[in-house]
Amino acid sequence: MLMKGTAGSRALGIMVVSSLASGRRSWPPFADRGFYKRLSRTGAQAGIRVTIFDPLYIDWSRKLVQGYEYDPKQGSWLSVTRPIPPVIFDRCFYSGRSQYVRYARAISRLRRSRCVKALIVGLSGKWQVHQILAKHNLLRPHLPETRLLAHMEQVAEWLDLRGACILKPNAGSHGKKILRVAKLASGGYEVTGRDAMNQHVHAAFDDPASLLKWLERFIGMRRYLIQESLALHTDAGQPYDVRALMQKSGDGRWHLTGMAVRAGRIGSLTSNIHGGGSSYPLTPFLRDLFGEEETESLILKLQDLSQLIPHVIERHTGKLAELGIDFGIDRSGGLWILEVNSKPGRSIFTRLHDIRRSKASVSNLILYARYLSDRQLGGLAR
Repeated sequence: MLMKGTAGSRALGIMVVSSLASGRRSWPPFADRGFYKRLSRTGAQAGIRVTIFDPLYIDWSRKLVQGYEYDPKQGSWLSVTRPIPPVIFDRCFYSGRSQYVRYARAISRLRRSRCVKALIVGLSGKWQVHQILAKHNLLRPHLPETRLLAHMEQVAEWLDLRGACILKPNAGSHGKKILRVAKLASGGYEVTGRDAMNQHVHAAFDDPASLLKWLERFIGMRRYLIQESLALHTDAGQPYDVRALMQKSGDGRWHLTGMAVRAGRIGSLTSNIHGGGSSYPLTPFLRDLFGEEETESLILKLQDLSQLIPHVIERHTGKLAELGIDFGIDRSGGLWILEVNSKPGRSIFTRLHDIRRSKASVSNLILYARYLSDRQLGGLAR
């Protein structure tokens, strides 16, 4: 529960990649404005001023950020100049490697700044997460076989051995540019998935040479992973996964905010909401597939894995604020860790009209920011 306070007595900064950095124009110049509006309202109730800013536009000589704040009383966004916030959460989404490098320099400078007492930075990519989780004995059996894609011949080798594989960008999000490549009984090849605009992709090839040439153009210079293809769909062919949202709250500890199912369209590769998927309550969805007893067992396993994963990752990366963990469940009830995202969305609870969890997914961030602020005021280490 949020305690009332005087707005502005504490400050939280949210780092974003603004549309100014990519040449686009919008107001305010960043995505997810609805989420940040809710975060600002909740912050105002708790006495925390929330400033959204792009780290490329910091005035280092005066230690100021040029940012944006939502004023709940006026119901509008304001352009502001503020001191660099002492507590900062990273919500930057990068369009490519070159943009990531530019922002990495700015974030590294923030790390070294004495103005910043707590900087919660996101994970660097899927491969980093996979390597961390693979070192843990309890988590390793739940990981699909995964490798870095070093050359296109790897794809042909996987297809010869396994018949199909998944190709996914190391730094991708929202299910974009993920492909499933399969070798057909006829001897040809089929590719399905999503492009950079999250539109459906389907292509067929008669020989491996033309397939690999097409994949090379599609992937370009991006860093990709190659992964085993699992049967993560219902009997009717509807792909689905389970999203668990883990967050720190006012006590500085990890809590499971909630879990829900994301299901895609029948025949599609991904279940991501941004790709046209839908949200469903967890228990009834799984009960229809696995029955009462097995569903209870699956949910307990999902909860245990969700509680374990953040602690394992943090031991290697430093402090985090929240994690969205995506699980797959195969036809025999096997659990698979598909992805761990340090900058998760939370629309899954909004779409389910789950008001309690939707509010908690926002308030937990504010409560954790206040926890960090109070530790600083108490003279404790970061």
